[in-house]
This record gives sequence, structure tokens and C-alpha cells, in this order.
Amino acid sequence: MPRTLVASLEDIVVLDFTRLLPGPFCTQLLANLGADVIKIEDLQLGDYMRSVPPLVDGVSYPFVMVNRGKRSLGVDLKTPEGQEIIRKLARRADVVVEQFRPGVMARLGADYDGLAFMNPKLVYCSFSGYGQTGPYKDLPGHDLNFEALAGILAVSGTKENRRPAIPGVPIADLASGFNAALAILASLRTRDRTGRGEFIDLSIHDTAVTLLVLGLARYLATGEEPLPGETLLTGTFPFYALYETKDGRWISVATVEPKIWVRMCVLVGAPELSDQQFADESERAVVAETLAARFREKTLAEWERIFEPERLPIAGVKRVAEVVNDPHVKARGLLPSVDVPGLRKLQVIAHPAKHSVTRTKNPALVPKRGEHTEEILMSLGYTPRQISGLAKKGVIGT
Repeated sequence: MPRTLVASLEDIVVLDFTRLLPGPFCTQLLANLGADVIKIEDLQLGDYMRSVPPLVDGVSYPFVMVNRGKRSLGVDLKTPEGQEIIRKLARRADVVVEQFRPGVMARLGADYDGLAFMNPKLVYCSFSGYGQTGPYKDLPGHDLNFEALAGILAVSGTKENRRPAIPGVPIADLASGFNAALAILASLRTRDRTGRGEFIDLSIHDTAVTLLVLGLARYLATGEEPLPGETLLTGTFPFYALYETKDGRWISVATVEPKIWVRMCVLVGAPELSDQQFADESERAVVAETLAARFREKTLAEWERIFEPERLPIAGVKRVAEVVNDPHVKARGLLPSVDVPGLRKLQVIAHPAKHSVTRTKNPALVPKRGEHTEEILMSLGYTPRQISGLAKKGVIGT
């Protein structure tokens, strides 16, 4: 008998005060799980991500990726009437996610204490750069700053070039989006048991520090400070490294298990290296140079044909265009096409987990700024005349 699929966050209302990437990525995950996410946007610019290129028919593709399936409420939170709208929404909401610096929500009359007094079941996630406490709490910051202060950039270069390398993806921002979604789900579970919500102080910098788990383990255990290109998984040993191929492409070699290392050495034509997997530091450079020379003898495609039947942990470094067309990505449905109202079919990111019972969505609707303002206000009991009056006063945008 087929199982009935369930939207795990159905009937959960999320008030989303976030902008750009970290917070919207978090609330997109919640929307994928069935939550009704109401995106609170100011009347001037709204979410800055709306202006981030590339644009498709005048709409930001990055904005599409992390804001589908949400409803947009355009409101001036600096007005008493705008703050009253938020209070009415908060009485019915389950979750608030805000991404301002500490103190801003209090000035807007939407801090946790005030809203939780009206709605004790509210789960309130303050999603900030450095958290609500500590000497950094009032500092501005973006992903690069968080990675810098967390020590991630300090180990991101190579042994030959110690200059820190900027990662190709905003690691701290996206990891904290997952972290915030996890924290919110945990708080909802706590609410199920206790009947009360809670305040979550979530820091992007905190999340970034936890990503340094292996470097921290090494330093705390030995006192040795990890250096670029000299950590266990960034070039210390030739069995875990990147090698350039004849056609200027790159191949990743992660032959950690001894028997796999031996087989790889045979396949690349360097069987004499079979007993050199854990060579002394003085000999590692010679081993790496020998392997580098062997890998430069064939193109990436030629190496892939050699290694594929062997099922070894060796893989080519794919370009983004190759990822989009990768058969495994297609088989997993990671980049589905959705028919976006008002635009056209666009490929988007699917929810990155597959459940046997929980239903996940690939939302298609991309809200215009303030598109759902009238609908949301009417659900709160505002009359058309009142809504028209608020619009004329510049309190709301429709």
C-alpha cells in the first residue's frame, strides 16, 4: 500500500525579515518543507538580492533560487501602523527569522520579548553575523569576513602560495542557512513538548568556526597550527591531492585506503610508489612530482576511462556547465525545471534531502515585492478601505 506523503511544516507560518543569501536560503528550505513563508520587505529596495545579476526577463536569477514559494508583504516598519501589522502577524505566526544587527528589531517594535509576550509559542531566530553577545556583535560583515575571522581562510591557500584563497562558494553563509533551519526545527520540536517557543541566537561566525573542526582538533591535540597546504586533507600527502592532466584539466585523487593507493599507482604507471603512500616528509615531494608527471601524460577523459571501471575514489574536477548536465545530478533530480509564473521554465535547486514520507516541494512562484500585501492584510481583518488608506500614507506597498 503506498504511503501518504505529508508536508512536515504544513500550517507553520514563518515571518521572514531576512535579505540576500543566508536567511533566505534558510527560509527557502522551510518553504520546501511546506511552511507558509511571508517575506517582509521595506518599500524602497526590498530584498537587495532582487538586484543581483544575472537577470532573466528583469528578475534576478539568484533571487529566484532562494525565494520561491514565499509571499511578499511590503511594509514600512518605521511607522506605528507598520509595526502594528507585524504584531498582528506575529500573534498568528509560528516562527520569526530576522537577520539584522542586534538591537534593530527592538527599535522596530518587533523584538522577541515583545512578540513572545503576545504569542508565547513563537520560535524566534535572530540570525546575525556574530551573534547577540561578545565583542564582535555590532560589527558588520559578509561571508568573506566570517571565514577570515573563523580561521577558514588561514588554511585555504597552498603550500607554494600561502596567500589565502577565497572559496568559490560562500561557505559560511550557506552552512549557517542549514544551521538556522536545523535550529528552528529543533525549537519547533521543543515547542511540541513544552507548549512554548524560544529565542535562538544564531551566528554565521559561530557556524564558520565549527566548520574548522579538523583544524581545531589538530591544534588542540598537538599545539601545531594548521598551515595552508599542510593539513591532512589539503596536500600533506600525495594520496589526497589534485593533479593537472594533459589538457589542462584537473583530477581529484583521494586514495586513502592502502590497497586503493597501490592500485592507483599501478594504473598510472608508477608501481614503484606503492609503498610510498605515507612517505616521510622529505620524500613526499618526490612522490607528488612523480605522480604529477604521470597524470600530465593523458587527458582527463582518458584518465576517466581508465579509472571508471576500477571504482576508485578518483574524479575529474567538473565545471559548472558539466555539473548541470551530469547524469547523476539529473538522476537525483537536483536541478528540476519549474514553470515560473510571469517568466518561463527555469532550472532551480531542489530540496537537498529525499524523504520516504515527508513531502518536499519545488516551489515555482517568485513573489514580486509587496505582491501579497493586500491578501495578507485582509487575512488579518483589514478592510479594503483601510488597506487603501495605508497605501496612500506610504505604510504599505502593494
